[in-house]
Amino acid sequence: MNISRHGIPEIFENTHFLVDKNGKLMYIDKTCENIFNVRPDECLDMIDFSTLEWVHSKDREKVRENFQSAINEDTCSKIEYNLASMEGITLSHTLFPIYDNGGKLVSIHGFFEKHQPDNLLELEKYNVFEILELFNQISLIVSKENPFEKTLSELLDKVLEIIKMESGGIYILNRETGNYILTVHSTFSEEFLQKHSEITREWKSLLPVMDEGKVVVIQDVLAPVPYADTGRKMSAINEGFRSFAGIPLIIENSINGILMISLSGIHEFTELEKRLFSIIGRQLGNFIKQANLIDQLHKSRETYQDLLDNAVDIIYTHDLKGNILSMNKAGLDTLLIDKKDILRSNIRDFMTEESQEVAEFVINLLAQGEEIRFPVILEVIRTDGARLFIEFNIQPILKDGKPVAVQGIARNLDKRLKAEQNILIFNKALNLTLDGIDVSDADYNITFINEAGAKMFGYSRMELIGQHVSIFYAEEDMSNFNENVMPAMKKYGYWNGLILGRKKDGTAFPVEVTLNSMMDEKGEPLVNLAIFRKRNRLSYEKYQ
Repeated sequence: MNISRHGIPEIFENTHFLVDKNGKLMYIDKTCENIFNVRPDECLDMIDFSTLEWVHSKDREKVRENFQSAINEDTCSKIEYNLASMEGITLSHTLFPIYDNGGKLVSIHGFFEKHQPDNLLELEKYNVFEILELFNQISLIVSKENPFEKTLSELLDKVLEIIKMESGGIYILNRETGNYILTVHSTFSEEFLQKHSEITREWKSLLPVMDEGKVVVIQDVLAPVPYADTGRKMSAINEGFRSFAGIPLIIENSINGILMISLSGIHEFTELEKRLFSIIGRQLGNFIKQANLIDQLHKSRETYQDLLDNAVDIIYTHDLKGNILSMNKAGLDTLLIDKKDILRSNIRDFMTEESQEVAEFVINLLAQGEEIRFPVILEVIRTDGARLFIEFNIQPILKDGKPVAVQGIARNLDKRLKAEQNILIFNKALNLTLDGIDVSDADYNITFINEAGAKMFGYSRMELIGQHVSIFYAEEDMSNFNENVMPAMKKYGYWNGLILGRKKDGTAFPVEVTLNSMMDEKGEPLVNLAIFRKRNRLSYEKYQ
């Protein structure tokens, strides 16, 4: 592109606007006030190429066909028509479709002007296309999704190429200090960088940029410009340039940065150039925001992926039907399955029938908005047929406050519980169908109970998950629980004896209990295993 101040078409004296392919106005220049007598934000609601209510009814079909022609035929044409609410006012507009590299329509740029019969505007179409192509190329630079500073550097080079300036820099606002930090630059000396790597309030010549978002231009640093700092002028002269401009980079009506551009010769900036700089600054500000978000997303994704891949625990997500959405390397290694196959699987594919029942109950609780505060132990079947006991800590994934999926961290108890003897006892105990068996966490909250155990106390298994083990003890036997059972478990990790149990309906009955804590390498309890056996009343009376 080759655009100088003499090559910028006079169309920029008119109102610039941007429309999406559905006809919705996305942006309009402030000069719209001179045509429609309303503010730009009011224009966003008023002008819609899908309804054309702002166009006089007799001209709407003509305008509608012109808009469709710009979309479908890649044409650039000017059209005149009357306004609906302003009798006698004739308006002209010109539309320019903008496409991405794949040929897909991105948006439509255009210009409004009040029609003047004695002075028809002759478009310099080639130059207009060059200017609009600038915005398209800026958009394409951001879409490459390169690292943030590389994207900024390419954006700066492109702007300097278009506006025929020799050097420049992009300063990004530091919201903590309020200063603007030089992030990328083109052809600045080391001395300049040391002195000017940060723009502060002392840069009086740039206060209009920082305070009001106005473009500031200095035609000649040797000239007596009132607001030009003497020290900055001397530095500019030493750096080898005579003219420069400060352009605000605006994002959502707030200044997020400053684009500084300079030239070694004297350059008389025109009002048209200032308008173009203002438009470039707003467009560049939005693209910088987009590039920054993309960069942060990539960094976050890389960090997140690194944590996932190196985690010892299993990390996974699945939808509310149990279809697995993701799983880290630890999970794939545990199940002996590859990533492609896991994404075709359901969590039920890896669980025993008994564990499926518990898992479905927990997922239903999450779907109803219940909070699961306790880990759940389930028996999992690997692809080679081996069985593992895995502890699951799960949370809902919310969208608009409603659960849409499940995320969880799971730990292989077979790895965590290194005492092979305890694992064998645990597995054997589960197969003793006449005895009640429960597993509780370090705080004695129940995470698993078999059918025989739940039936013995008159509960369903689901009612007992998450309850404290004291629910099994009759009130008159709580002193035994507090004075004998708990002290022995803390001291030895083992207890055996008779208790007076309590059923759900309040009935008391004698129960023989064997308790065993499974410890970690530091001697701290990980889980507690309990085996219950119902005894007759005579046995309990003898025990008493």
